[in-house]
Amino acid sequence: MSNMYKTYFSLMLFCFLNLLQAQTKKDYDAQFKASQSNDIVQDKNFYLFTAIQNDPKVTEFLENNTVLKSIFNLKDEEIEASFNGCEQSAPCMVKAYSFSEENIIKIGLELEKSLQTSPELKRLVTENLRPSGKYENFKSLPNDKYLSACWTLCASGINRILKVYGLGEAPQYATMDSVSYDVSSDYYRGSLWMWSDMLQHKKPEKNKLFFQPSLNFSLSLLYMNHRDEAARYEPLELKENQKVKAEISHINFEDYDYSTILILGNGPENYRDTLSALGKLNLQLGVLEFNQKKAPLIIVSGGHAHPFRTPFAEAIQMKKELMQRYHIPEEFIIIDPHARHTTTNLRNATRLMIAYNIPIDRPSLVVTNNMHSQYTSDDGFADRCQEELGYLPAVIKKRLNSTTLEFLPKIESLQQNPLEPLDP
Repeated sequence: MSNMYKTYFSLMLFCFLNLLQAQTKKDYDAQFKASQSNDIVQDKNFYLFTAIQNDPKVTEFLENNTVLKSIFNLKDEEIEASFNGCEQSAPCMVKAYSFSEENIIKIGLELEKSLQTSPELKRLVTENLRPSGKYENFKSLPNDKYLSACWTLCASGINRILKVYGLGEAPQYATMDSVSYDVSSDYYRGSLWMWSDMLQHKKPEKNKLFFQPSLNFSLSLLYMNHRDEAARYEPLELKENQKVKAEISHINFEDYDYSTILILGNGPENYRDTLSALGKLNLQLGVLEFNQKKAPLIIVSGGHAHPFRTPFAEAIQMKKELMQRYHIPEEFIIIDPHARHTTTNLRNATRLMIAYNIPIDRPSLVVTNNMHSQYTSDDGFADRCQEELGYLPAVIKKRLNSTTLEFLPKIESLQQNPLEPLDP
C-alpha cells in the first residue's frame, strides 16, 4: 500500500474515532438537491469535482488561483510531452495524468489556505458538500481540513483508476474488477494514446480546473474498459425501484419490528446461471422472515460481480425470482444492483434506506446462508469494513437464528469511496 493510501486510511480511522465521541444523529437533509453532471460515474465517484464544476464562482476562483493555475499548466505540458516522448508507452502516458503525492499535498494545503479567504469555497463546503453526505466520514473536521480530505480522497481515486485500468495493476478484488484488456498489447497502448490525443486536442474544454485533464482521462479509462457498473440502472428511483419508492410513503413502520429485510447475494461462478444454489437459498430464507411480517420491505443486493464482467446483475435476478416464484409484489422489493462485496451490501442498503426515507434509527434484518451469516457477525468482518471503507456501514446487533442477524444502519454509509470505482 502506498504512503498516500496509508495516509488516507489513517485519516479515515482518525475521523471514525472522533465520530464515536460525537453526536450519533446528524441533521442530514434528505431533500438536499445534489449537484449533477452528465456523467453518473463521475458523480458517484467524484462528487467534489461535480460540485465545483457546477458552481461558476468556485470554478472561476480556482482557475485564477496562482498555485492551482501553475499546477494545471505543468500538467498540461507533461501531457503534451507524453505524445512525443512516450512512443505509445502506457506507463509514461499514465504517469503524465497521475497526481504525485507531493502535488496532492500541495493542492490540499492551497485549498485549506484559500478557504480561509474565499466565501465561494466556504459556501461550497457548508451549503453543498456537507449537506450532500458524500463525505460524511469527514464531518468532524473543520471546513478547511474537510475540503482537503475530500480532495485527497478524490485524487487517490483517480490515481487508483489510472493504475488499474491504465497500467493493469491488480485491484483489491482482481478476479472481479481487473482491466478488460491486455495492457501490454499494441492495441491497448495505441488506444490509450488515441484517447489521450482526443481528450487533449479535439474535445473542447469548458474550464481549466487543476483536476480536469486527469479526471477526463480516468473516466475514459473506465468507459474504455466497459466499467460503467456504478451508473447502470440509475436513477433507480425512476426505474427498478419506482414502484416500491411510491409505496413507502404509505407504510407505517411502527407496525413492524424491523424496517427492512436485507437478503445478501451469492453470485454464480459461470456465465449460464443467473442465480447460484446458495443465492436461491438466501432468497428462501429471506422470504420466510418476510412472510412472518417481520418487516414491510425486502432489499436484495448484488451487482455485476461474479463471474468476471457477468452480464447479469444479481439483484435484478433476485427480484425476478421473488416475484415469479414467491409471488411477492414488486412494490415491496428494493434492489441494489451495484454491491460487489458484503461490506457494500450493508452500505448500499443503508444508502437506499436514507434516500427513500426508511427509518434507520431502528434495526433491520440481514438474511443469508449459515456460513455467510456467521462471517458477517464476526469481528473479522467489522475489521474488513474498517480497512476497506474506513468506517462501519452498520452495527451488527443480535443474532435471531443461524441465518438472520439484526443490524443498525449508520449514516456514515453515505461516504463515497472512489478507491473502488465500480461501486463507490
